[in-house]
Amino acid sequence: MTPARVANKIVLPSGFTILHEKNPISKAFCIGIWTRTGARDEAAREAGLCHFLEHMLFKGTSRRNAKQISTDIEKVGGSLDAFTTKDTMCVYGQVLESKRDVAIDLIADMLTDSRFADDQVAVERKVVVEEIGDVDDAPEDLIHELFAAEMYPQHPLGRPILGYRKTVAAFKRNDLVRYSRRAFRSSNLVVSVYGNIDETELTKACETRFAFPKGTLARDGTRFPSPLARRRHVKRKLHQQHVCMGTRTFSFLDERRYALMVLNAALGGGMSSRLFQKIREEMGLAYSVYTYVDHSRDTGMFAAYMAVNPNTAGRAIEAMTRELEAVKKGGLTRTELKDIKDHIKGRILLGLETSASRMMRLARNEISYGRQVPERELLKKLAAVKMDDITAVAREVLDTDRYVMVSLGPSGAGLN
Repeated sequence: MTPARVANKIVLPSGFTILHEKNPISKAFCIGIWTRTGARDEAAREAGLCHFLEHMLFKGTSRRNAKQISTDIEKVGGSLDAFTTKDTMCVYGQVLESKRDVAIDLIADMLTDSRFADDQVAVERKVVVEEIGDVDDAPEDLIHELFAAEMYPQHPLGRPILGYRKTVAAFKRNDLVRYSRRAFRSSNLVVSVYGNIDETELTKACETRFAFPKGTLARDGTRFPSPLARRRHVKRKLHQQHVCMGTRTFSFLDERRYALMVLNAALGGGMSSRLFQKIREEMGLAYSVYTYVDHSRDTGMFAAYMAVNPNTAGRAIEAMTRELEAVKKGGLTRTELKDIKDHIKGRILLGLETSASRMMRLARNEISYGRQVPERELLKKLAAVKMDDITAVAREVLDTDRYVMVSLGPSGAGLN
């Protein structure tokens, strides 16, 4: 029998939050440091700075150069990684339980003593500009950035996480120092730990190694412009036409998110979904077709994506629109509803089988909800979704007359 796992939360007098889940039979130890702010909390001239800071944390401290950072974690069989989203940034390491001190020491060193050397800043500017170029050359990624820009015009959520070539090229050491002081404040940080470590030992390590100044959260408060149906075609010489359409929804605090979770899975969450079956299996118009939901702290969005032959783009857009409207008017069948709930339940439980996923769930629950949402509560909320809930959300979210639509490729067909 798998032992019960209980997550503990400790808030230090400084405001620094410690989350810990212990599994006595696991040999894995995973630690992550999270910020409660992300790319959306940058000023316009700082676009991409949060992500750039994430990169620079790996470029050397007073005790380690960039190669030593990599070597110290890899020689004990561990790994080190990081990512930036619009709402947060995370640096995390995974090691064997017996090597936990290595991960704690390394991440603490990176966050408290990174040098941001001028020569390394110059090198990394080039690296990130190349990363931006990679996105520009990958239409299946670029389309979503173009879509976000139309969904949130003149708002930080509409800017790319990587920033722009112009803003990145201007970043200097002083920008990193200033931004890190703003981001790495005790009240803005959460440490999330999955692994076998004594609570007292963990607390002491955090108090001594993760010493950050106090300060209030520097969160963006830009008001959202009124949502408008918008159409944009970006002409590119490509073999496929990439299309993304959707609308704004609601935040991760809205109870309707459970019904939207089910609706999203039914429409484009897998091979048995409505759009996959219609657009790919029945009509043969696309290889890649799916839907997704993205929630933030004060808004959210639903989007449907497909990549199709430019000659059939208009037909494919019409078919997708008809299918979305059909679900808005007719809802789902009871068999679909049951099968989709079972599918989501399985995905949720299977997704929590690694040390990294457990660590990430701890942090995301804390940052999003201020508490831990037990799996049984999540599954209970999912099970409670009724057909009427799906119908109500579908009527709001699947009103295609209000949709933002972006097309990338040689053809502008279907945008009128």
